[in-house]
Amino acid sequence: MFEWAYSGANKAVPRNVGPECAYFLSYPRQIIETIIVTAACSYILVETYPKLTLPQEKCYVKSDRGGKRLLLILLALLWGMEIGFKFASRTVIYLLNPCHVTTLMQIYLLAAPPSRTVTAVFRIHLNLLNGPLLAFLFPETASRQVTNLR
Repeated sequence: MFEWAYSGANKAVPRNVGPECAYFLSYPRQIIETIIVTAACSYILVETYPKLTLPQEKCYVKSDRGGKRLLLILLALLWGMEIGFKFASRTVIYLLNPCHVTTLMQIYLLAAPPSRTVTAVFRIHLNLLNGPLLAFLFPETASRQVTNLR
């Protein structure tokens, strides 16, 4: 049913698809890791939620800067080309990778007027900025081949 989203995953790389990918971790290990991660996230949420604050609404003077608009256009164009590549190679499922989600957040931050929501999204966005550095340090290039285009 959703073959258009995942059928282009490179099956020559065993860690991408198949039983080796699905059963990489044993069932008990999956349960243990799920319990540990859920407990850690719950603890962090309980401890930090009361401390979360957003600034009061302020009136901002919006000055249109050409550089910001140019960056928005280039980033949106680049993200659109990546979406086109994902649809052409039938790997749409990879659009859920953190780098693509972060890029979408950056496009929103560049396009939206200042508000409390923008401040909240920006703060979340700051926590995701280590992703591009990790992608450069540990690139995954084995699956970046377009072979099934007609």
